Formats: sequence, structure tokens, C-alpha cells
Amino acid sequence: MLYKMDQYISNSLEKVFETALGQRVNYTANTGVGIISTANTNLNGTGTIVGIITGDLYGTLIKTITIKAIGNTTRGMVRLFTYDSEGGTKRLIMEVDIPAVIQSSIDKAFSITMETDFMLEPAWNIGASTEKGESFIVIAEGVDTTFP
Repeated sequence: MLYKMDQYISNSLEKVFETALGQRVNYTANTGVGIISTANTNLNGTGTIVGIITGDLYGTLIKTITIKAIGNTTRGMVRLFTYDSEGGTKRLIMEVDIPAVIQSSIDKAFSITMETDFMLEPAWNIGASTEKGESFIVIAEGVDTTFP
């Protein structure tokens, strides 16, 4: 879908766009955050998975996903899943390789930000798990679409 910027609403974080077909679309920021720390080696969506973000009424366009370690890490994986709000089947959508990092006063803890253009369906979720019992903050930044 092609968009042209029509106007900004004053005193708001919300932008109003007009589609190429002349239909107005509102975009509103939607950021989800979760902390994962329970070891889960499963690839099939069972075990502990922490919900990060939920798709809005018309869906949510996920723009970036950031994974930030809270301390030292050993080599392992952080896994991202999608699933519906009714607790349906979880599907593995991405595995992120985590390197071994020793955090210190001069060495930062592991962090990665991935740019995506993933459209999360309405009432669907993105959840995360970690292979090792290490702590990570997972942040998903997206935009919700609504039609006035």
C-alpha cells in the first residue's frame, strides 16, 4: 500500500496519512517490552514464553525488535514466536544467536536491534524465550493502524 503524508496532528504523536486510494489511515506508536530469564530449549512453542507485544484491532506493523542482555552472556539463543490471543499454536519466527560476552566497565553487555517490516495480525502476539537462564530485555517497536 502506498502512502503520502497528508498532515500532522498538532500536539500528538499520531500522524495522519492518506493512502494512494484516498483513504485516511492513522498510525499510533505501540511499544511492547518483556524481560526473559527462564531457560527454555524448546523450538515448538512449549515452555516459558514471555509476551512482548500484541497486534491492535487492524494489526500492528513491527518496525524494530531490540534484545539487550542484563549482564554476562554465554553462547546461546533468544527465540521469537507468534501466537494468537486465545493461546493457539505458537510458531517460531526467528532465532537470534547470542555470543558469549563478559560485561565490564569498558565492555558493554550484548545488544542487538533488528529492523523488520513484520505485520502482526490483530490480537496476535510476539513472545520471546531464552535458551539459557540468562536475563534479557526484549523491546518491540511498532505502529498500530486505524481508519477514521
